[in-house]
Amino acid sequence: KSEKILVGILLSDNLKLSCEDVAVLMNKNKSTIRGWINSIKKKSEGLISEVMEDTGKKRYFVNGDIRKRLKKDIVLKKKRKIRNKRS
Repeated sequence: KSEKILVGILLSDNLKLSCEDVAVLMNKNKSTIRGWINSIKKKSEGLISEVMEDTGKKRYFVNGDIRKRLKKDIVLKKKRKIRNKRS
């Protein structure tokens, strides 16, 4: 569940966030976030991308094409859920 929340945070805006940024948002340790990111990257190759700043700090994000597809899937699931409740 926590990994889903982490992906949701990365999906929620177009920012590239560091482990420290996500750790503050989720009130977790930086090492915990790093572990979750590595776990997600192993499970879903290509879902989370990273870029390294000149300072050596890694920033994580969900690629634009994947972001669009995931957001579209979320909207479709919500619409199906609403239709099922009406039936």
